[in-house]
Amino acid sequence: MEEQNQVDAVTLPAQTKKSKGWLWVSVLLILIIGGYFIWQQYSSKSDSDTDTVVEDTATVPSTNSTNTSSTASTAFLADTPISDPSLNWSTMNQGPYADKVSYATSTDLLNWTDSGTTLASHASVPDAIIKDGTIYAYFVDVTTDGYPEKLGLITSTDDGKTWSDKQFVEFQGIDGKVPVDPNPYLLSDGRIRLYYFDIGEARSMMGSKPATPPTNKIYSAISTDGIHFTAEDGVRFEQQEIFDPNVIKVGDTWRLYVGTGSNKVLSATSSDGLTFTYEGVAVDGGAVPDVYYTGEEYILYTAGIDIYTSTDGKTFTSTNNSFRSSAGMVTADPGVIKLSDGTYLMVYKTK
Repeated sequence: MEEQNQVDAVTLPAQTKKSKGWLWVSVLLILIIGGYFIWQQYSSKSDSDTDTVVEDTATVPSTNSTNTSSTASTAFLADTPISDPSLNWSTMNQGPYADKVSYATSTDLLNWTDSGTTLASHASVPDAIIKDGTIYAYFVDVTTDGYPEKLGLITSTDDGKTWSDKQFVEFQGIDGKVPVDPNPYLLSDGRIRLYYFDIGEARSMMGSKPATPPTNKIYSAISTDGIHFTAEDGVRFEQQEIFDPNVIKVGDTWRLYVGTGSNKVLSATSSDGLTFTYEGVAVDGGAVPDVYYTGEEYILYTAGIDIYTSTDGKTFTSTNNSFRSSAGMVTADPGVIKLSDGTYLMVYKTK
């Protein structure tokens, strides 16, 4: 009996150690299995998140083609303007802050009646088109101090009798450009191409005080809804001191008119509306052009507003007709469209 007790006393500690060993092995296996399960869940979630990002990115319109169009969707990632403390519009003695947009009407394109109505304040250089019975009137807006110019838009569905609230045009892919002097053109497929002058680049070159006048560039962007625009590749036209583009198409020929710092209107032509070749001086003694083609003749409106005509779109002759705002202030930057009743509407800048 004493020997048996001695054996039991010796073997009990060994069994206890063996049991504890299996316990630790079990705990370790549970930790390994649990960790693997957690890793699988995390990996699956990460893959799902990655798929979502790729899918969202794929819906953003490409800017690698001149035929790219934008859509009004949450995928449209508009470029964000960068603030500039030097652009305190409200404190400037000169500049567009004191400008406003108004309109006049006509039955013959030569004699105009002023509306006396202000469509937008702190706004300048307007132009307009009609799409599906709606007037889209674009203009340069400097309402907010500290930020570069924006492009505003108002619309009318009743031939200009009433107008919508202002909204801002959004651009994608313009790479820091500052679009001004908007000129909308309605393409045959219903999209709107917006030609514009990049004042940001011109402003930076003027700051460096070049020995010769800077070469300014005209660009374009395209939209399906008139508010969200995607940049088109390349430069439409470039020349020293040009601004205020205006584009029309007659037959198979596109014509671009631009104003110059020396108070001239230049013309250029194109076969595709994207690459323009200089043609010559259309008018010497006017700028900020807008040309309307009647089907028989070209009518040119310049800052002033003075009116010229042409049979070939290349050289113009004065009609001795002009239009002045009833406010008796500056009258300039015209944009003419034909309304549904056969009459005409001209948006313009005044003070």
